[in-house]
Amino acid sequence: MAEAIARSLGGCRVKASSAGLAPLGWISDQTLHVLRTLGHDTEGLSSKGLDDVGWENLDIVVSLLGPRGLDAVPQSIGARREAWAIVDPFGEDEELYLAVARELEDRIRQLLTEEDGVELFRP
Repeated sequence: MAEAIARSLGGCRVKASSAGLAPLGWISDQTLHVLRTLGHDTEGLSSKGLDDVGWENLDIVVSLLGPRGLDAVPQSIGARREAWAIVDPFGEDEELYLAVARELEDRIRQLLTEEDGVELFRP
């Protein structure tokens, strides 16, 4: 979700990549549905692990798992490192998916107002 939302809100100023510590290999239908409902493009989204994302030239690293997510990323990566504890809605109802997506929209919007033209990464 974070990758699609960052791309949507950041437009051409942002190159966002997303990766997980234990990727499923697919994106849930609920995730895709909620993103589309909120007007975010889902084209090209895929489930990736940390090794599937280029580490070069990342300005910001954002963990949605809190600090433990940042522990999986080398300290030298990212001039700014954010640890957000975001609930994983996988397997839950659409209401929770929407709440998580809206929280991500708010946080990413705030991040984009603080930073201009940066790359975002979500482990």
